[in-house]
Amino acid sequence: MRPIHCGTSGTFQTPNGITWADLDLEPHWQKAIAILNPGTQPRPAQVLALGEQKILKHSRNLIVSAPTNSGKSLLGLLVLLDAVRRGGRALLLEPLRALAREKADELESVSDALGLELGIKLSVQISTGDYRLEDELLSDPPPGGEIIVATPERVEALLRNPANAEWLKTIKAVCVDEAHLISSPQRGLTLECLITSLLCLQNPPRLVLLSATLGDLEPAQTWLAPCDVVRVEERQPPLDKWAIALTEDDDANDTVLSLTANHLQDQKAQILIFVYQTRSTQHLVKLLNDKLGTTLGDLGALAYHAQMSQQQREKVRQAFLAGQSRVMVTTMALALGINLPATHVLIRDNTFPGVGRLSTSELLQMMGRAGRGDRPGTAAVLVRPKDGWRVEELVTALQTEELPSLQSALEKGTGRPVQSGEMPAIAPQVAALLSRWHERGTTTEELKTFLGRSLGGQNLVNQVDQGLAWLEGHWLAYREPEQGRYFLTVLGKKATRAVLPLPIAASYAQLLRDLMSVDPDDELLKQWRSLDHLLILNLLSERPPNLRRYSAKLMQQVDAWCEAHPAQTPLLFRKWIWGQPSNSRASEVLGSLGLQAPKNGKEAEEWAHRTGYLAMFRSIVLWERSQGLKLEEVERQFSVQGLEGIEERWRDELLWLLAGLAKLLDVRTFYFHLKGNCQADLRRVKRMKLCLKQMENQIYKLQEQLKYCSPLGSLLYEIRRFASQGNIKTKVGFQSIRKLEEAGIVSLKELISVEIEDLMKLGIHRRLAEQVKTYVRRRLG
Repeated sequence: MRPIHCGTSGTFQTPNGITWADLDLEPHWQKAIAILNPGTQPRPAQVLALGEQKILKHSRNLIVSAPTNSGKSLLGLLVLLDAVRRGGRALLLEPLRALAREKADELESVSDALGLELGIKLSVQISTGDYRLEDELLSDPPPGGEIIVATPERVEALLRNPANAEWLKTIKAVCVDEAHLISSPQRGLTLECLITSLLCLQNPPRLVLLSATLGDLEPAQTWLAPCDVVRVEERQPPLDKWAIALTEDDDANDTVLSLTANHLQDQKAQILIFVYQTRSTQHLVKLLNDKLGTTLGDLGALAYHAQMSQQQREKVRQAFLAGQSRVMVTTMALALGINLPATHVLIRDNTFPGVGRLSTSELLQMMGRAGRGDRPGTAAVLVRPKDGWRVEELVTALQTEELPSLQSALEKGTGRPVQSGEMPAIAPQVAALLSRWHERGTTTEELKTFLGRSLGGQNLVNQVDQGLAWLEGHWLAYREPEQGRYFLTVLGKKATRAVLPLPIAASYAQLLRDLMSVDPDDELLKQWRSLDHLLILNLLSERPPNLRRYSAKLMQQVDAWCEAHPAQTPLLFRKWIWGQPSNSRASEVLGSLGLQAPKNGKEAEEWAHRTGYLAMFRSIVLWERSQGLKLEEVERQFSVQGLEGIEERWRDELLWLLAGLAKLLDVRTFYFHLKGNCQADLRRVKRMKLCLKQMENQIYKLQEQLKYCSPLGSLLYEIRRFASQGNIKTKVGFQSIRKLEEAGIVSLKELISVEIEDLMKLGIHRRLAEQVKTYVRRRLG
C-alpha cells in the first residue's frame, strides 16, 4: 500500500470577515437567511451572488457552480422565495424522491416563520408521482402550494398535458439541484428537454442551476441566456485528497480495515466507505464489525444501499447523524446529495465491472462528502493494478480537478448507435412534444426548431427523423399526408400522458391486438386475470429482481402453485407457457411482446420457456405479498432472500407501470384495429369495451393490494369504493391498516367484534373508526 497525497482543496477563510449585513440585503432577506441558515457567515459563493451580482435585484437566469458545503442551496431557495413574494409559484427540482422529501421537510419546518418575515402565504408541497407513499401518480393534476418540491420526471409529465398550461403559467422560478445530471445517459435528456420547454414558454420562469461538479459553462450560459454565472472553485472546509496505490498482493478490504482503524483513533471521526455492489456493503460491514468492534459506535458499522427500503435507509441515516454508528458502507446511493456529512471518505472501488471507471467528477462528488462544518475532511481513493484508472493518471486528475463541461447526454461522440428495432433516445421526447401539441399536430421542421433550442442542439435535431419513424412503426404516431403534420395515435397519447415507457406500451398493445385477431369471440380476454398484468410487466421489465435461478425445482413450485390457485393463474401462462419446454408455446407470447431469443431453434424455445417461468415465479411472489403474506413467510415458502429491500423499489416501479397500462384499456385505443383488421361489428366493439373495462378494474384493485401488501389491503380498497359510491370523503389508509395489524386484526371476521371505542384506543380517529364499522355492517347486512 502506497499513499500518495493529491493536494488539498479549499480553505478555512471566510471572505474577509464579511457578514450578511455587509451585503446590502433588504431587512426581510436578512431575517429569512437567519431562519434558513442561523448563526452563519456568508460563504464566498454567497458573497459573489448576493453582494456583487445582486441576484435578488434582477430576474436573469443563474448557474451556480461551487463545491459541496459552499451554500448553493440557500441561493436557490432565496430565488424561489423571491418569486413567491412576487405572486408566483416556485419549483425546486431534486433528482431523487428521498432527497425531495428531505428538502420538503426542511422547508415545511420553517415555512410559517419564513412566511411571516417575508409577508407571504407559504405552503410547501412535495410532488414526485409516488403512488405508494403519496397517493400520487406521475400523470395526476398539478399540485397547489407556493413552493413545490418535485422530481424532473414529475414536472416533465405535467408538461405533456395541455390541460396543465394555466398552472404552468403560475411558475415564476425553477431551481434545478444536481444540474450536472443533464449529462447523464439515463436521465439527462428528460431534464434537458424539460428546461428547454421552460425556456420556450412565452413568459419563461427564472431558472437556477446548481451543481458542485461543472466544468466549462459557456455552452450552458448561452443556452440559458440571459444568464449569470457564480463560480467558486475553492471549497470550505479544506479537503485532503489521497490516492492509495495497491500492489497485486494487497487486499482492498484489509486496506480499508487498516485505514478505518487509524481514522477512528480520532474520537470525533465518522467515515463513509463507498463500494460498488450491494453485497459488498454487507460483507465489508461484517468484516469491520468483527475486527473493530466497539470502536465503530454503539450500533457498529452499518450498510446503506438502494436495495434497502426507504424506512431502513432513514433508520441508518439517523443512526449515523446521531453518532450511534461511526462508519457507513454505502453504494452510489449516497452520491447524489443526500445530506450526510462525514469527516473521512474512503472509495474502495473506482472501476465498476461492465460500466468502466468512475469519472473525475463522480469521484470528487463522493470525496466531497468529507468535511463537516469547519472541520477539514480527508478522502482517499484506492487504486488496484487492474483498475481502469492508472495511479499516475488518477493522481493528476485529483490534483487538477478538471471537470467535464455541462453538456447534453446526446453530445456528439457520447451516444452509442441505435440498434435495429431499438427505440432512439429522442423518441419519448418527440412523443411528449406531440402530446403537448396534440390538437394542431406538428411538422418535422417544427420539432427540429424546438429541439434546436436545447443544449444539445443539432445532436438532438439529428435524431428527430429516427424518433418519428420508430413511433410510426409501433402504432404510436402517424403522419397526416395532406398537411404533413404528425399526431399521436390514441395509444401514443394515452401512453405518453401516463408516462408509460413507450416500448412497454407498444408491446402490451400488440399482444392484445394479436389476441383480438386470433379470437373473434373474445373468449380469451374474458379469461384474463390480474396476474396476467403482472406476468407481462415481469417479462418486459428491463431490471427484474433476480430472486432465484431457473431450475427444475422452481418449475415444479410454479406448477404446484398454479394447480392450487386455478382462479388466479394467468391466461397467458395457462394457455401458452405451462408445461415442459417441448410442449410449451412460450415463444408465441414473447414474440407478440417483441421479445426475441438470443439464439434460434430449440435453444430459442428453451429460452422462451425459461424466461416465462421466471417471470411467473416473480409474479407469484409479488401476488402473495399483495395478499398480505408476511415477508419472512414469503422468503421461507419460495426460498428467496433479501426481499425486504428489493420489494419496495419493485413495487414502486410496478405501481407506476400498472397505472400506465390501465390508461390503455379503452376501446378507442384498439378501435381502428377492431374495425380495420378484425372487421368487428358494433356488437363486438361493445363486448370488447366490457372486456377492457374488466381488465382495467383488475388493475385498480391490484394496485391497492400492491400498495399496502396487507391482509387488509382488499378491505381498504372496498371501504374506499364504498365511500366513493356514497360520495363520502375518507382518509382510511396506510396508517389505519398498520394500527389494526399491530393489534392482531387482519380480517373482516376479526373486525366484526371490534367496537368504535376499541378502534379509537388503537389510535384511529373516531370519524375513520365510524367509517370502518359502517362498511363492516353494510357488508354483513
